[in-house]
Amino acid sequence: MEIKEILNRIGYVRNTKNLSAREVSLRIGMSPQYVAQVESGRIVLTVEKLLQILEVCDFPLERFFSPNIVDYNEDQELKNLIESLPSNKKKNIIELLTK
Repeated sequence: MEIKEILNRIGYVRNTKNLSAREVSLRIGMSPQYVAQVESGRIVLTVEKLLQILEVCDFPLERFFSPNIVDYNEDQELKNLIESLPSNKKKNIIELLTK
């Protein structure tokens, strides 16, 4: 994942929680412009600050770095359902999807 994608995802995370960049900045103890500057690439983001942003936004780290951040919950639900199936049902699903 490239830096640009990470910065875009920070904006996505904030927006899903209806938080402004200013509000997130203040909640992590930074200047009001901090998150906006991070998202625009003007400030280098540290792992520590990323983790703080995700915590403030109550956003799981594994979802943040998942291939599909938007459909993560549905993907996880599908994965859990499929994993709970017996082997023969899994094979049936594979056959159905590959035809």
